[in-house]
Amino acid sequence: MTFLSRWTVIISLVISWTGSCFCLVHAAEDAIIAVVNDELITLNDLKNYAHATYASLITEGMSESHMQAVMKDLEENGIHKLIEDKLILSSANNIGLEVREELVDKRIAELEKKYGSEQNLVNALIKTGATLTDLRNKLREEMKLQFIVDHEIKSKIYVNPQEVTDYYEKNKEDFGRKRRVNLESIYIAYKGDEPAALAKAKNALTQIQEGKDFKEIAAQYSDSPSVGLIEEGHLLPSIEDAVFNLNIDEVSPLIETERGVYIFKLVGKAPAEIPDLADLKETIHDLLFKEKFRTRFIEWVDKLKKEAYIEIK
Repeated sequence: MTFLSRWTVIISLVISWTGSCFCLVHAAEDAIIAVVNDELITLNDLKNYAHATYASLITEGMSESHMQAVMKDLEENGIHKLIEDKLILSSANNIGLEVREELVDKRIAELEKKYGSEQNLVNALIKTGATLTDLRNKLREEMKLQFIVDHEIKSKIYVNPQEVTDYYEKNKEDFGRKRRVNLESIYIAYKGDEPAALAKAKNALTQIQEGKDFKEIAAQYSDSPSVGLIEEGHLLPSIEDAVFNLNIDEVSPLIETERGVYIFKLVGKAPAEIPDLADLKETIHDLLFKEKFRTRFIEWVDKLKKEAYIEIK
């Protein structure tokens, strides 16, 4: 079921709850579902909010998985998200924040370029039941939301260099790389005949031990490409115990698994390593900034809610 059809079902259910008479359809959509300060929010407002969000996601080219996540969130929390947006927009209006039309024009031009032409963009909108005017209104609203959030939160966040250093010292092992090995390998699948596969593997190993080139034997016997470079923790424990204890150019004994038998040759290894702080400063700074932003955004929105009159019907 598509996003819009899900919302059609939701609207229909609410209509059925508010009255069984067909003539009450329009009245049901105009039914007040919340009050925010002196503003009334109707069922139709919620439907339009969901519809505009969906159209925006379509034009932005969001992935199906992302759209599904947004859809699910709106189904569960749509009224609360709409109320939050109303409060944030009210905060923007209180300080006289306005979005310059040239910014909206620029974003529309970017979308037209992405779609190849204005008509292609319009056609994409039509499929969602939206118009170019709907899109402009949504973009204007989104920009205003972003501007006020930048003004009230992002511009006031500062990550001290000492915070970056402290975080690195406490979590540097999480940024490290585990031991790695570079392996040439031969894999012989059982294919329903384990004894035959084992005999074939033993023959291959004997030839290698007699001095035959490993790659030539692999090309002749192996049922899969070589493993190559791999990090600790990505192989079966029985295999890792063997290959991480090999010396360079050493060949392993036969290693049996549930589906076949392996022979490995170690051609390279690298120890576990932890990047220097200098290499991670930007990554850690961004991580700490995002953490602070999430915390302060929630606190700010909670403050707006506490200072407002909110009633959900």
